[in-house]
Amino acid sequence: MAFTPGVRFYEPPRPTPPPFTPSARLIERRAQATKNQGGEDTDQPPPTPTPTPNPPPVQNIPASKPQPLQWRDSNYNSQIASIQRALQDYETGAQKRGDRYGIDYTTGLNKLGYRPGSDFTAMPNLLETPAEAPRARALMSAANAQGEQPLVQPVSGAFDIEGQYDPFSTAARGTRSTRDDFAARGTLRSSDFAKNFADFQNRLQEQLTSMETGRSRFAEDLATDIAQQRTSATEREQQAQRDAQMRAAINAASAGGFA
Repeated sequence: MAFTPGVRFYEPPRPTPPPFTPSARLIERRAQATKNQGGEDTDQPPPTPTPTPNPPPVQNIPASKPQPLQWRDSNYNSQIASIQRALQDYETGAQKRGDRYGIDYTTGLNKLGYRPGSDFTAMPNLLETPAEAPRARALMSAANAQGEQPLVQPVSGAFDIEGQYDPFSTAARGTRSTRDDFAARGTLRSSDFAKNFADFQNRLQEQLTSMETGRSRFAEDLATDIAQQRTSATEREQQAQRDAQMRAAINAASAGGFA
């Protein structure tokens, strides 16, 4: 047929090809190939990977410290035991001296005619006193001036001038003697009696103050001695330790062939 310009010829529509469907043979080949490769069907989505847990943090373990030399030898042990025994004997003797002084002081108060309070302690347990407490205190007045707590508390009470508890005390006998003397002269209510009796009471107070000063001095001196003995014992223990460490170092060097 000759081509005629301007004339369109009818063309029938082309049929749509059917969708591709793999044959049973092709499916079998794919399954066999997947089985031979040890994997899964490539048509399936890949499995979700299992997350790998984070490794535990690395702990910085410090290196073990070198062990100290074995310096606790028998010589050291005997030295320490001797030092501690001597200190204990001294402290026991010091406490006994303090207890005896407290008894004598209380007896002196009774003879003077002074009645202390029920909570009064003539001499405390100086072994419980910190070592630094009596460092520079000598008198109770000086301690109070420096704002420091004294080792012994001031006595508090009253004079038994009427002799209610002890009619033979200094206060009771002095009071009766003064009254009897002025009563015999008929001047018991005179100003002379008042002045004489006031002077007598002042003398009683002066004796009490002197006893208090002596008690404070004794406590301060004894506490200072105890502190010095403890310091000396500590220094001797430290020296014994250094000597033992030196012996251990020499023995270790000799065992290592460095002698």
